[in-house]
Amino acid sequence: MGRTRGFDVDEALSLAMDVFWRQGYEATSMQMLCQAMDLQPGSVYAAFGSKWDLFVAAVRTYMESVSAESVERINTAASGVQGLRDYFGALVDAMVDGRRRWGCLVTNSLVELTERHPELAGVFDQHLSNLRTSFAGALTRARAAGELRPGAGPESAAFLVAVVQGMNVMAKTHPGRDVLQAVADQAVAGLVRTR
Repeated sequence: MGRTRGFDVDEALSLAMDVFWRQGYEATSMQMLCQAMDLQPGSVYAAFGSKWDLFVAAVRTYMESVSAESVERINTAASGVQGLRDYFGALVDAMVDGRRRWGCLVTNSLVELTERHPELAGVFDQHLSNLRTSFAGALTRARAAGELRPGAGPESAAFLVAVVQGMNVMAKTHPGRDVLQAVADQAVAGLVRTR
């Protein structure tokens, strides 16, 4: 009969996610991870496997928590345009005052690792596809409500994903709220009908 773990696996995984998010995969050592999780190496290996296995689990946790929460803002707003504004407002807040000041774990990892680890491409594609689908849904609702400029619609979702990815990279340079908010505002304003 196996021993019961003396720690919360989900909490430990969340702590590891933060280390990978801040440092990147290559710059993160097992010692850093063990210290952040307050665990001995044997416990980490027993619970999660290798550093790579822990990293992949951390990326999935990120997608299921941080990314899903962000996408939910788009999908649950009263209108399509409000969903876009809510998403970008929360994104800027997180980039200035929250954990997104490290950028996006998926974006950071995509830049750092996909050349050497193409098996991650499917995970990253899923993340970007989920965001694109949510933007397309919001834009479809906005078009039906007459909120968009002529020619704007769900086909603009890829543009918004590109804006988000650019902002994720910018966030790592800490450009400040005014710069990030201006990018977000211009992206949305370019699609919205002026009254």
